Amino acid sequence: MPHEKSRALVRGLGSSLMEPLDAVRHHASLTPNERQRLEATSLNALSAALREGVQLLMEDTYPEPLQQAENWAPPALFVQGNLEALDEPTVGIVGTRNASAYGKACAHKFAESLAAKGVTIVSGGALGIDAAAHRGALAAGGATVAVLAGGIDNVYPSMHAALFRQMRQRGCLISQYAVGSRPTPYKFLARNGTIAALSQVLIVVEAPTKSGALTTANASIELGREVFVVPANIDNYDFRGSFNLIRDGATLVYHPEQVLEVLGISGEPLALPDVGEKAERILRILGMEPIDAERIVERTGLSASDVLSELTMLELEGRVRRDSGGYLLGK
Repeated sequence: MPHEKSRALVRGLGSSLMEPLDAVRHHASLTPNERQRLEATSLNALSAALREGVQLLMEDTYPEPLQQAENWAPPALFVQGNLEALDEPTVGIVGTRNASAYGKACAHKFAESLAAKGVTIVSGGALGIDAAAHRGALAAGGATVAVLAGGIDNVYPSMHAALFRQMRQRGCLISQYAVGSRPTPYKFLARNGTIAALSQVLIVVEAPTKSGALTTANASIELGREVFVVPANIDNYDFRGSFNLIRDGATLVYHPEQVLEVLGISGEPLALPDVGEKAERILRILGMEPIDAERIVERTGLSASDVLSELTMLELEGRVRRDSGGYLLGK
């Protein structure tokens, strides 16, 4: 259903969602097929969602970035959780579901650092980069928003049920789709535009050449928003879409402070969090002479993926640095 028709229907429905839908069902602009679908609509799922605290957000109450994105903003949004999270500066973090340990570590660290400065992290609630970004924000005690590709009552993927519960407490879940509806490929693409519209700045981590993250990035570019890309090895297939973004004008990002500067957020440097047991094991063997990753794996007894993930976090924090011979303690 085109956005303009949907907007007219939403205005006709108003805020009292549990009133009969007769006025909407008989709206003059509806086609016979659309009217038939509405006749079959059940209010049971909607009633249950409202009891769980779901609210309908109308265009005139959208957060500022979404109000400024007229061509990308949906006619209405279902929201569950802390609506105030939408009033803070917003940064979207997106990327592949099949993320590497490096990619997930980058997404987690950027989200954690930005959330610690009061930024709300926006992503899609999916596996891989999305989940790492949401968890990074929560680890900092910050807020994060998941824009869903199905009804707000539909936990997808199901393994993220606990993560979604945390997000409702610290941030919120958002959907532009009817309560009770299930995700479909088209809905994923459309919701990517909503992620872009909600985000004042977008960070792309590990985007293959065929990636929903690129849809989000292209929407952000069309909206005139800043798009950052996390760097990686040039032979990494999962970054080829990211490399294309850099070629087309996106900005290479290596530290959260670059993003904070664009948002106009300053103040004291980001405080370094306490390191975990795995990171401690790595730091104990590092000195002023570089050690390659394979030797770090051997000497710590950690898996290669754990070492790469921890080194990425430590490098972003400035605790370690890398040169041609491997890793050494930071300055």
